[in-house]
Amino acid sequence: MAVSTLPPGQLQGIAGLWDTVLELTKSAQDKNCDPLLWAVQLSSTLNSAGVSLPSVELAQLLVSHICWDNHVPIMWKFLEKAMTARIVPPLLVIALLSTRAIPYRKLQPAAYRLYLELLSRHVFSSTCQIYGPNYQRIMQTIDDVLHLTQIFGLQTCEPGVLMVELFFSIVWQLLDASLDDEGLLALHGEEKSAWLIRPQLHDMELDVHDSFGEKRTENSESLLKVNTAKAIEIIGQFLQNKKTARILCLALRNM
Repeated sequence: MAVSTLPPGQLQGIAGLWDTVLELTKSAQDKNCDPLLWAVQLSSTLNSAGVSLPSVELAQLLVSHICWDNHVPIMWKFLEKAMTARIVPPLLVIALLSTRAIPYRKLQPAAYRLYLELLSRHVFSSTCQIYGPNYQRIMQTIDDVLHLTQIFGLQTCEPGVLMVELFFSIVWQLLDASLDDEGLLALHGEEKSAWLIRPQLHDMELDVHDSFGEKRTENSESLLKVNTAKAIEIIGQFLQNKKTARILCLALRNM
């Protein structure tokens, strides 16, 4: 277990900052505040505290806040505004959401749909982020979230390599999830997907709350089908986009 080298007073100050950020966000959520106003206030608070943006910690806080106690439209609007304003790293948000929205796509189809929309809007402009602030730390955090180095077996934490692995993993996750939805995922015996595409038993008990008691409506069944089609559409976009297609080809050659 890593031990922080920060003095106790500084650690308390950091914890206090994120408590303040969470309270600001909860207040804005309760008031149904304009996302732009919330983003301006949030950015001002973080800048005053000397936090480097985009913030890894803020991305983790917002995604944890949404999933699943605050899975409401205004919070998703806040999250997207933070992504477009580069207050949080879009790629990290996508990675964090993938570990929640994809496994719960049948129990939380609206959340999966919103994840797919954010993915479609932000991932294809993300290659320019390689020159952005905090890039190395962002990619290392993504590796920690998705276990890319472990899954792909490449003993390197080079951010460029992690970017290639991330894009390949996104397509792989969407493909496995879509095949699973259609009953076409061919896994033999105890074999599992490399990715978390179904809820783990202990997570289902802790996080889903009343989802099992809700009657599956015709609308949710329809949304599940629409989501699968959207996921396949995004896979096609990865293959059609020149930059991401080259990245995927590079990943395939080195597997």
